[in-house]
Amino acid sequence: AEAVAANMLGAERPYVPYPWFWSDQYDLKLQIAGLNTGYDRIVVRKTNAGVSHWYYKEDALLAVDAINAPRDDMVGKRLLEMGRSADPETVADPEANLKALLRP
Repeated sequence: AEAVAANMLGAERPYVPYPWFWSDQYDLKLQIAGLNTGYDRIVVRKTNAGVSHWYYKEDALLAVDAINAPRDDMVGKRLLEMGRSADPETVADPEANLKALLRP
C-alpha cells in the first residue's frame, strides 16, 4: 500500500517485497524476516522473552529468525525494509534497546 500510494504521487519506485513468515507452534511464536541465504555470520540474541538469530553477510543484515521475540522480529523487519543494517555487538547485547536502531 505504501509503494502504491507513493507511486500514485509520482515517486516511480519499484515495489520490492521483503520475505517474511510467522507461525504459532503451541507455545512458540516463530517469525522470520528476510532470507538467510549467503550469510557468513550469525549473531544470537537471547533475552528473557526469547531468542533471535541475525544473519549477516559481511556488514549487511540479511535476515532475522525470532522465537518468542516479536520485538526483535519487528526491528529486524523494519531495518531490512529501510535497507539498513544493525551493529552486531548491539544486537547481541540483551540489554540493548533495538528500537533505537530505527532512528535516523
